[in-house]
Amino acid sequence: MGSIGSEGCVFERLTKQAGKLTVDTLSSEPYSQAHLFDGATEQEKAAIVDNLNGIDTRLASGGLKGYLQRARKLMAEAKEGVNCFAGCVPQVPVGERLVGDLGPGTKAFAEFERLGMDQLSKCTFCLVAGGLGERLGYPGIKIGITAEVTTGETFMDKFASYILAFQAHARKVTGDYHLELPLAVMTSGDTHAQTLNFFCENKNFGLNPAQVTIMQQEKVPALMDAAAHIFKKGSTIETKPHGHGDIHALLHQHG
Repeated sequence: MGSIGSEGCVFERLTKQAGKLTVDTLSSEPYSQAHLFDGATEQEKAAIVDNLNGIDTRLASGGLKGYLQRARKLMAEAKEGVNCFAGCVPQVPVGERLVGDLGPGTKAFAEFERLGMDQLSKCTFCLVAGGLGERLGYPGIKIGITAEVTTGETFMDKFASYILAFQAHARKVTGDYHLELPLAVMTSGDTHAQTLNFFCENKNFGLNPAQVTIMQQEKVPALMDAAAHIFKKGSTIETKPHGHGDIHALLHQHG
């Protein structure tokens, strides 16, 4: 074996890491990503493996293996024209249209509102905050955009004020004056640090820090084809946002 700084030693350590992904495991089924290492130097292989190990530990629902297996299944079904709704019968839910005689200002509307407000103590509020305000001409995170020009209140100020108002009502209804309504905020790599700073600088907008959970959505590897071959540039794995649906897995992960 060469010195610690040699490429050979780096590769040797990569292939012997117990419990972690290695060049060998990534090149074999069920990963089948041998193409990532074709023509790569040992240092580049090390970077690729480190990158994928990091992704593997952060991905919910089976890590990298689960992500690749689900992707292959979904793409194969799409190619074959499989209808994921086959056997399902659409039904129009029974409900009320709160307009006209049931609209705002009526006794019926007020009763529905009362029934809903009685359930506030059981609510959790969720905010998807992974986007920047670039398309709106704003340089920061979207929740920092001014929502009220006369007061300077931001969207997050408004959102938090509603939660606090609902919380005050829920405390009165239940008699539990220690009750706190949780807020879960999903961020992205683009917004996570700014969101943490934004909440810190604004003292959590009046919310107790213990009732706020800020969860970063991880990016997933970009795929080249229906076989779920991962795309890379040099020794860097190309990643992409995974969509708003991640909120469900993150809520589960964070309890």
